[in-house]
Amino acid sequence: MADDAPEINPAVGAMLQSARDWLLHEHSLFKTLNLKPLLIGRNKATFSVFLPDDFCDASGKVHGALLTLIMDSIFGLAAFTALDELKPVATINLRTDYLSEVGPGGRVVCAAECNALRGDIAYVSGQLTDEAANRLVATGSGAFIIGARGPGRESRL
Repeated sequence: MADDAPEINPAVGAMLQSARDWLLHEHSLFKTLNLKPLLIGRNKATFSVFLPDDFCDASGKVHGALLTLIMDSIFGLAAFTALDELKPVATINLRTDYLSEVGPGGRVVCAAECNALRGDIAYVSGQLTDEAANRLVATGSGAFIIGARGPGRESRL
């Protein structure tokens, strides 16, 4: 989406601020990952994320599941920034391509962009880069449903 996109809707921006504060200070996993927002704008979100030793695989490298969780979370946030009103966002699918391994103790940068909103689906893509080595670790793309409700309810708002 173009860089001249409108600003984030103020209601969405306030919700994002509250969510960011909760994730950074209250959510045990994200608090451990020490998320640092680098950019939050219309259709975009970029965060620096710490990679703790607790999430290593048998080879001593950071497990791909953590990298996918990071990408899913930041991609979902990018979908939120594209909205004109507050609605729930949930992952439909996420494709992740791992290009290189990364060790613990450093940081990665996850940059995501909402490329399109079509009906109630947001399409997001992005990448994960080793901050110190400036090396691409993973790329991904996904679809997120806008207005999803939890199980046992009607499926959409």
